[in-house]
Amino acid sequence: MSEIQPSLGELEDAQNTAYENFFTARDAVTAAWERVAAADEAVCLAEKKYMNSEISVEELEATLQELSDAQVAETAANENYEAAAAGAQAAAEAVEAKKQELRDSRVNDTAYVVHCARIECPFGMRESYLALDATHGVLTHQIPQMTVKDMILNTNIINFGGCYSRENPDVQAEIEKTNAIIESKKDWRDDVVGYFTKKWNERVTIIKAGIGLAKKLLGMKKKEKTEEEKLEEMSSDFVGECKAQFPADGEWLEGHEKVFINGEPLLLRRCSIMCSYGGCVTILLSGQPE
Repeated sequence: MSEIQPSLGELEDAQNTAYENFFTARDAVTAAWERVAAADEAVCLAEKKYMNSEISVEELEATLQELSDAQVAETAANENYEAAAAGAQAAAEAVEAKKQELRDSRVNDTAYVVHCARIECPFGMRESYLALDATHGVLTHQIPQMTVKDMILNTNIINFGGCYSRENPDVQAEIEKTNAIIESKKDWRDDVVGYFTKKWNERVTIIKAGIGLAKKLLGMKKKEKTEEEKLEEMSSDFVGECKAQFPADGEWLEGHEKVFINGEPLLLRRCSIMCSYGGCVTILLSGQPE
């Protein structure tokens, strides 16, 4: 009998708990460090007073014991912090692994998609959701089902908070604004530096060409970048407003071939839709109970 795997929701709940434990442990480390610092200061003061016969040996020993206890507590707090950090990291990795598993299985998943399904965009700042402002009259698990025509931004496809696509006019505007600021900061010294930099770059180009030829002759191939790495390069620190655009007569691809609502194919988890700014919106979770 196969072991029941935890759902994404369960893993995310565990991740939230792990994060709470981490922050609690971090605060405990801070408190323990402050206790040690206070105890150390108290010992220094007590030693001076003892030397001046202002306190008894018992009082001095009490401050030394407090310092010892504080140091033991600090060690325990640090160990707990390290364990909590490892737990938080493991929980985060488990969530990401589950998401990747869902992404990999999406292309063949014919689960019906309902109101509040979770969606992703490679250029989105965050995950988002699908929504219906009015039901089509068909429910699954008492939740309204969606069709391939439910693709209106902020009515059906709730925006992703921000957009990193360089095809987004807002992102292009930010890049141009930054370039203009950089250009405006240049003066005659940049031209002088630029001249020598150009000469050096010409030499570097020749050297690189020689290295490339040597690698070719030796049969060494340049490592090809993965699609994820290429996508990462396309992303930048520039972010614009998410204004996802879809054709007015467009629809989600790969809808149900045989089941319709009011003549429109049912939306399935395998479906996807392309934004005009290059992002392929996909469905992470169907919205049905996991």
